[in-house]
Amino acid sequence: MITTTVAAVVGCAAAGMVLWRLRSPQTFERWITRSPRARFLIWWRYQRVWTRRMIACGLFVRRGDSVLIPRLGAVQIGRGVDRLQVRMCEQQTPWDFENRVAQIAHTFGAQECRARIIGPSTVGMVLRQSDSHDESLTLPRLETGWRDAA
Repeated sequence: MITTTVAAVVGCAAAGMVLWRLRSPQTFERWITRSPRARFLIWWRYQRVWTRRMIACGLFVRRGDSVLIPRLGAVQIGRGVDRLQVRMCEQQTPWDFENRVAQIAHTFGAQECRARIIGPSTVGMVLRQSDSHDESLTLPRLETGWRDAA
């Protein structure tokens, strides 16, 4: 009896989610898929490979036997642009990041990177992952009522 009730509730919830997704994809994405997708992309694009990629870009500080890596702070994933806050190590300057923007973009697979200081020892990086105009648009056909003169 209880398993039948649980199965019915789960089935109704799943059907409701599918119906919601089909009828209003924008609200479904906003309320259901955006946050998990963003968390996954933050991990996949940045957290998983951060140390190796900072070393590859030469953005590290060697202190004796240890290597200090800039700390990745807040990350915002957008449709075509990601925004990162990076805490610099001691002995680093914002110009270290600004001088390596092409290398950072290439290393992270982005089309473009911009870096600027946004606070004490904090650099803001903007990585353009894709062109916002890559997707083709279908424009509605306009019925003007004009006749061709030919």
